[in-house]
Amino acid sequence: MIDDLLALADDLAKRETGRPKQASLRRAVGTAYYAVFHALAKMCADQLVGTTKPWDVYTPIYRAINHAAARKVFSSVRKDHGDGAAVAAIGVTFSSLHEKRLEADYDPEPFSHTRQEVKDLIQEARNAIEAINSLPPETKLRLAVQFVTKTR
Repeated sequence: MIDDLLALADDLAKRETGRPKQASLRRAVGTAYYAVFHALAKMCADQLVGTTKPWDVYTPIYRAINHAAARKVFSSVRKDHGDGAAVAAIGVTFSSLHEKRLEADYDPEPFSHTRQEVKDLIQEARNAIEAINSLPPETKLRLAVQFVTKTR
């Protein structure tokens, strides 16, 4: 699904020749963000449950991650600790895409991003997903726990 979301974002960004429709660019941004979000959800479920478990076990963990909590986890990552720099870079992209998705979905004024800027955002999403997939298993596990649990 993640690759399909990225492909759909690409298609939306280049849909019309000439001046693109606002809706196409807005949906491309939202779709790119959700590709990253689903990559994180998949990482959590894969790390905490495993890919061979039944859907009724896998899905609740996949669905446990929430947008605000993920941004909070990313904002607390220390760049100087182990894989912190890589995780921090993913977090910057995630937060930026989240803000742009909110703008695309909810702001009524004309969308301020050009087709090229949207294509660049899609590439940033693709890079973040590659970075997520490249994290060491221990880092993925640590992040997964932080994404789906509440600190007390």
